[in-house]
Amino acid sequence: MGLGVIDSPAFSLEGTVAEVFYKKGLPKVVLLKTATGTVWIKLEKSLRRELAQPPKVGDRLRLEGTISDKYDGWVKQYKASHLEFVATAQPPAAKRSQFCRVLICQKSSCCRRGAKELWQELEAQQLPIALKATGCMGECKRGPAVVILPHKKRLTRANAQQIRELVCSPEA
Repeated sequence: MGLGVIDSPAFSLEGTVAEVFYKKGLPKVVLLKTATGTVWIKLEKSLRRELAQPPKVGDRLRLEGTISDKYDGWVKQYKASHLEFVATAQPPAAKRSQFCRVLICQKSSCCRRGAKELWQELEAQQLPIALKATGCMGECKRGPAVVILPHKKRLTRANAQQIRELVCSPEA
């Protein structure tokens, strides 16, 4: 009885990217919505490195690779060795009107440095933002401290002009 190489079954799936998980700045796993359901597909290391552009949510992809059994056959692991873009996601037309949340520290040190005035000025400008008061952000000596979500941009010694530029800029 000789030892032979057992070929793993191959797959070829086409679907829409629901989510992409990254490791060290490179896409590692793609959650793909197909006609038959949602599948987790791991990208081979060589494929991760050679991608000119990473897949984005909404992209339509065709992935090919192998399927292996994990945990005594309870789980099928899909590992892609080839990725092809069928169609890329179109950014929504109203992308710039995305609603941002601006978190402003309201503790005493930031308030002494202008947090309340900043809040009032931002309310008066009627920007497409939601203001939220927070506790201390640990930047007491450099207040007022601000975080802009979903960009996760932190500002210290913030003023309304900086926030307006970040919220309204096309590359934010």
